[in-house]
Amino acid sequence: MTKGNKIPRSEFIKCTGALTFMLLGTEWVFALPSFAGTLVDTAQKRQAYTLQLLKKLVTDIGPKPSGSKAYAKAAGIVFQEMQRSLSEVSYDRYEFEKQEPIKWTNLVVGGQQFEVAPQKRGFGTPAQGVEGILTKHGNGFAILNDQNKEVLAYFSVNQYGKAIAGSASGEIERSVPVFGIGKQDVPLLERSAVNQLRASISAEYRALHKAPGLNVVGQIPGKSKKEILIIAHLDTIYNTPGANDNTASVIVMLMLAHAASGRNNNHTLTFVASDSEEYVYEGAYHYANTRIANNTLGNIRYVLNFDSLTYGPNLWINSKDQGLKDMIRTIHQDLKLQTTPIYSENDGFVMDSLPFRSSGARALHANSRGYDEKTLPVYHRPDDTADKVPLDCVEIAFQVFDELIRRIDRE
Repeated sequence: MTKGNKIPRSEFIKCTGALTFMLLGTEWVFALPSFAGTLVDTAQKRQAYTLQLLKKLVTDIGPKPSGSKAYAKAAGIVFQEMQRSLSEVSYDRYEFEKQEPIKWTNLVVGGQQFEVAPQKRGFGTPAQGVEGILTKHGNGFAILNDQNKEVLAYFSVNQYGKAIAGSASGEIERSVPVFGIGKQDVPLLERSAVNQLRASISAEYRALHKAPGLNVVGQIPGKSKKEILIIAHLDTIYNTPGANDNTASVIVMLMLAHAASGRNNNHTLTFVASDSEEYVYEGAYHYANTRIANNTLGNIRYVLNFDSLTYGPNLWINSKDQGLKDMIRTIHQDLKLQTTPIYSENDGFVMDSLPFRSSGARALHANSRGYDEKTLPVYHRPDDTADKVPLDCVEIAFQVFDELIRRIDRE
């Protein structure tokens, strides 16, 4: 320290790190880092930023299911990224009940093994597993008890490729163990069912009580309390690193936040990396309930929900709001993008945007298509890795939604 305990200006700059400051009269005025608006201001910077975060969030961490230490690590990285350019960043914490698969065997039919993936949230078999007759059951298959024909296990078919986490049929009891199988195995399983071959399988689940949920929320205050909410889920299911579903979309959202931080916005912009989307949208519901409790849900005028923006270059816009779809159509024309966007009449309040319906906001849910043979087969698979993300799709999504935010901010 120098005389009078005053820090020299040069030392003060070192202590403040990345903070910038200006001397106005006799007062110090602190501002966000000078790179806030320029961090992703070129396509080259955006590509480098995307690759850097794909490595950190996908390659280095791997699967990040809700409630896991891996998810908490990923949330911490997103928190730090938001802090690089947003003035207000916080965690929205909650607890939830969870059942998750921890051990399972392949399906064995007539002595031959088939890859399976247990349901995300489901029920295990008895410790010894189940055994019975394989049969065709609805759109999938089932193992039936020899005597009473009770369904002992159900198998849903992945229409895109190899086995993914199973989804239950409305025709079976809720407590029946459910598995997913790949479409390539259907012909052989159908022949096995006709021949009534014997089948067996086992799976063990564990219950997690008061599992930790963690949304990451960043905000850019605008001139008005009227708010644009952008949300993308950060969690994955138990067996996939989730590069396309949905880490790349979170990266697009972060780049939009960095870009918007360098502007003078009319609307307040809120960015949410949500948890538990893969587990009945519990993270989004908790955040919506937080906003209801704070009496601020009504401030939200737009909800933009990003889920798998990199399955192809053709954005798939789900919304009942024709004005929003027309605006996105015009943006594609104005930017001269050589893509074919899809406009659906499906509700924009779906999955992670569903809990915000009561806000009265205008909503869209964005997915994508176009590279289906490359990207859809890795959906919810262990091979949904960083190298499977088409970088051109990241750039297209950024350009379209950056311009959309600019335009609706002027309304």
